[in-house]
Amino acid sequence: MKKIVIIDGGPRKGMNTAQMIEAFANGAKSVGGEEIEIKTIRLYELEYKGCVSCLACKLKGSKFTDVCALKDGAAEALREAAYADGLVFASPIYFFQISAQLRAFIERLFFPWLSYVDYSSNPPKGPVPTACIYTMNAPAEFSSKFQNNMNENESVIAKALQKPEHIEANFTTQVKNYDRYAFAEGTAEAKKAYRDAHWQEDLQKAFDAGKRMAEKILG
Repeated sequence: MKKIVIIDGGPRKGMNTAQMIEAFANGAKSVGGEEIEIKTIRLYELEYKGCVSCLACKLKGSKFTDVCALKDGAAEALREAAYADGLVFASPIYFFQISAQLRAFIERLFFPWLSYVDYSSNPPKGPVPTACIYTMNAPAEFSSKFQNNMNENESVIAKALQKPEHIEANFTTQVKNYDRYAFAEGTAEAKKAYRDAHWQEDLQKAFDAGKRMAEKILG
């Protein structure tokens, strides 16, 4: 059986990133059926660090060229991701960047594959298909301000595996009850209007991307 692993870099269950992930998974299932397993890994439920530069993966004859040598809360998740047939990286945008948890996980996942001899990338299952899901408070017209950051993230993924499909949801609803929080006047109404007009479209984009990944994997 083939396997898609979705790396959830968002902290909140059931909110925007989680809902986009669910739509992606449903899209993949609509094509893969019983032939593709879908596994979501929630990084905020794991205790781990980013790369500690131990260089165990760069020793001559190292046995850690597929999965990071560091044994902590991410070890099992890293192995599952390394041997997946498709990988999805999902995160809210914080201060123009993906979450710190996702960035740390990417460091740990990709660094063992990087050769310091010729700077090639050698993932254990080859260049499998990938996708990136981003959710953000910023309206679509402002996402260009941090497009370079998303491009840099995707270039790292492309170097290690394949160029990821980009799925983006803008101007997302951050809380269920805006009356409890200090937001600018009219924020709740503007968010609701935008969500009513666009959220189902965003979910459909994620669903369609899931279908495309499953179709690639099944060939």
